[in-house]
Amino acid sequence: MSFKDIIVERENRTILVKINRPEVLNALRENTFLELEQTLDEFSDTDELQVMIITGAGDRSFSAGGDINALLDMNSDGAASFAAMTHRILDKMESTPKPIIAAVNGYAFGAGCDLTIACDIVIASEKATFGEPPTGLGITTPFGGTQRLPRIIGPKRAKQLFFTGESVGAEEARTLGLVSKVVKHEELLPETRKLVDRILSRAPIAVGYCKRLINFSSYGDMSEGDRLESELYAKCFDTEDKNEGMKAFLEKRKPVFKGR
Repeated sequence: MSFKDIIVERENRTILVKINRPEVLNALRENTFLELEQTLDEFSDTDELQVMIITGAGDRSFSAGGDINALLDMNSDGAASFAAMTHRILDKMESTPKPIIAAVNGYAFGAGCDLTIACDIVIASEKATFGEPPTGLGITTPFGGTQRLPRIIGPKRAKQLFFTGESVGAEEARTLGLVSKVVKHEELLPETRKLVDRILSRAPIAVGYCKRLINFSSYGDMSEGDRLESELYAKCFDTEDKNEGMKAFLEKRKPVFKGR
């Protein structure tokens, strides 16, 4: 199976997915998510595949966020549709009984950060950095971050990250609970594979049941939160600030927001 935005490798009972857009720091666009969904469906439906690893191609970035060029001319209807798609796919990641591990090799901002949060375990390179910068673009997030992040690090810290766009390094992310383990950069995939081997040594049905039970205890019903997130994300695309934020980003200047 050939993809444009991701590379898929199968080894033993593991499937490795690399986000493969290093020229834009592995920014995520609609096609990236659809290719991820296709791979996720195969993973869920194939008994021989038991664990998925997601990482970024190259040495700098897991994913630096959503592709701003793809979002710039999107209207509110398009934004609502995009949000519904991303929610569907990230919810699938949580609902599959099989473990999904993020191996974070660099920047994990916005969509990239939210993708790691939807994974079951996060192994981070010492060079990894996490953040939620969308308010600097005049938008919220369509990737479930406003719902999942507060449940992991608490609402006060989540608000600080979203309100300011500040980033946190790998060790601070581990302290906050965003990251399961921090490893040396060159040992990221070897250490992740060691973890996978330990998981593969356990009973897969029991592992799947544990995932389902822990997710239920942590999240409950996310559908209402997803609905509200989609609604408010779409509304951002009716604002002048959205246009200003994205244009300023592409023009490499500081945005001038007007609150309208």
